[in-house]
Amino acid sequence: MKVKLMTDSTSQIPSEFAKEKKIALLEPTIEFEGKHCKDLTDIDQKYFVSKMKSMKDLPKTSVANPQQSLELLESIKEEGHKEVLYVHLTQAMSNQVGPVQIAMKKMKNDLKVHLYNTEFSATAQAPFVLFAQKMLEEGRSVDEITKILDKLKPLIHSSGISSSFDLLFRTGRIKKTVKMTMISSLMKLKPIYETARDKGYGGKGAGTGYNSAVKKIIERFEETTDPNMEYNVIISHIGNPKLAKKLEKGVKSIRKVEEVQYWDISPVVANTLGYGTAMIALYPSFESFIKTVEG
Repeated sequence: MKVKLMTDSTSQIPSEFAKEKKIALLEPTIEFEGKHCKDLTDIDQKYFVSKMKSMKDLPKTSVANPQQSLELLESIKEEGHKEVLYVHLTQAMSNQVGPVQIAMKKMKNDLKVHLYNTEFSATAQAPFVLFAQKMLEEGRSVDEITKILDKLKPLIHSSGISSSFDLLFRTGRIKKTVKMTMISSLMKLKPIYETARDKGYGGKGAGTGYNSAVKKIIERFEETTDPNMEYNVIISHIGNPKLAKKLEKGVKSIRKVEEVQYWDISPVVANTLGYGTAMIALYPSFESFIKTVEG
């Protein structure tokens, strides 16, 4: 491919898949065990997850700086590429695209970088990368790809469940109040969050236990997804495989599912969502999607 595909490691694209398909991953950093570590390169995901329960304070995270971005773009140029399609996450979650824009200016005319804002983050961002990769392999132009990806945006559906409000209080996703602390503790509520376009993660109520929370998510999917469309599913969890399986079983009960993939959650995203969470993303299978948009 003449055009190099690039995305954020927080899209949850597995590093093995990225290497196989030659997708460049831009990694934010996280302070872990006294070091500034790249999201995937410098940290073993399973080791990080094993340490999450005992963390008193959540590690600080930061975007890849302009120098890191520049080094990645320069390495792409050295591979012989003239163009890059950077499929990036929403700025509602992170301004990772900012340092890339600075690096682009330093590259001048040596490398043409196309920016594509998915308006999503984490596993909801991944389908854009997967589809762009397939279309680049087919020889489609960047302009054609971005126009098709725009049509994918309303067809992405992603939600998750956390083990407790206390964990979300720690991550800062929900503002802590005395009333909410008492209610969540007494009722053992399981908070539900949803990934919305250009809004990042947002609260969507709670279930009185995991089964109740899963039921609410599946009911929401039943309302928002197309019963005539075939879907692919990405599921990730942080130390909660049983919850992940419940989500898989639930979505298969309402929609035709072509493929289910279980992906690890990168340390930076795990740090945001908290131990015990499980998240699921639904998106149309590539064939059914192309058939829908192109007739």
